[in-house]
Amino acid sequence: MQTGVSQMLVKSQLLFRGLALAVAIASASDIVQAGGAIEGKLVADQRGHISAQMTGERSQRVKDMLVRVGDKVKAGDLLARLDTEQLEADRLIAQRALEEAQASVKIAISNVAKAKLDYDRRAGLKDSPSFNRAAYEDAQVALQGAESELESAKSSANRREAEVARIDLEIRLADIKAPYDGLVLDVLTSVGASVTQKDPNLLTLLDLSQVEIAVALPQDRAKALKLGQSVGYALADGEQRTARLRAVLPPTSPKEPTAVARLQLSGTDLPATILNQQSVQVYLDE
Repeated sequence: MQTGVSQMLVKSQLLFRGLALAVAIASASDIVQAGGAIEGKLVADQRGHISAQMTGERSQRVKDMLVRVGDKVKAGDLLARLDTEQLEADRLIAQRALEEAQASVKIAISNVAKAKLDYDRRAGLKDSPSFNRAAYEDAQVALQGAESELESAKSSANRREAEVARIDLEIRLADIKAPYDGLVLDVLTSVGASVTQKDPNLLTLLDLSQVEIAVALPQDRAKALKLGQSVGYALADGEQRTARLRAVLPPTSPKEPTAVARLQLSGTDLPATILNQQSVQVYLDE
């Protein structure tokens, strides 16, 4: 009966604290809620800005912002979309220029063929009375000029093709996707705002695979813990999950008497609400 009352009191405390997590260091899959409560923090080893990847110097307008602060996303999810109207117009112009350059290459190839035919015909007359050295040398120069124009036309076509490819890439990059499973911490811009190469940041994303609980402990208590041992933690609604003790970090200086235990949460089974530096009540088995 007394045990049942204790459990009810613990659950009441959890409900009162809202989003607080009750964490227990236990053996196997048992969850132990005993000993004094120590406050810890939810922390993430990796978070960073998600930015527009722009290949040109022009600015681009944010067309859609598809996430809000607190949203969980999966790797590959669409987060935002930049407006591509100007890029698509630029692509049409670049495509026309490419087609003109490709037509110039065809003309240059035809000119080379004609010049070579004339050169070969005159070269074939070298041993005949009809051979004209001046005309032969003119044909040789004409052939060299035609070949040079062909190389120039090809180079121009390659540049035009590269420009079309660059614009195509920038159009694809206008869809901003999540690089990893994460939690949106901040939205740094809004629909209608412009982003540039100098200021490309759109939002801040926390890597959910790197979320842990950090707990400061006295050294003697930290030494009693075993790396890899199971960690049970329960949400305010009583749902139970399992994590593991990943590391115990020693004090940073002789004046600092505490060590820090890092409790690794499962990236596939996380609390519904996660905030960086969110307070956590940790319960260690005495």
